[in-house]
Amino acid sequence: MPNTKSAEKHQRKSQRKRIFNLRAKKELKEQIKQLKDLIEAKKKQEALAFFPKIQSLLDRLVKRKKLVANNANRKKRRLLEKIEKITGDGIS
Repeated sequence: MPNTKSAEKHQRKSQRKRIFNLRAKKELKEQIKQLKDLIEAKKKQEALAFFPKIQSLLDRLVKRKKLVANNANRKKRRLLEKIEKITGDGIS
């Protein structure tokens, strides 16, 4: 239990931030799972069309400081490599 009013307010703020962070992480995980499903089904064109949505979400999370830039870049690079592996050639 917080002892002061400012401590109570800080607790409320941190709970709101926690909920937002959990929602953002859940949305990211869901979209990555959808993309991986497309990759497993070898639907390269659909995966390439879906990739910019994930890229945009990652960039927004970095901008809001909910994700570290290097982490987001690594996720984007690895997902793109998986898409390229579908047919073995580069992005067409």
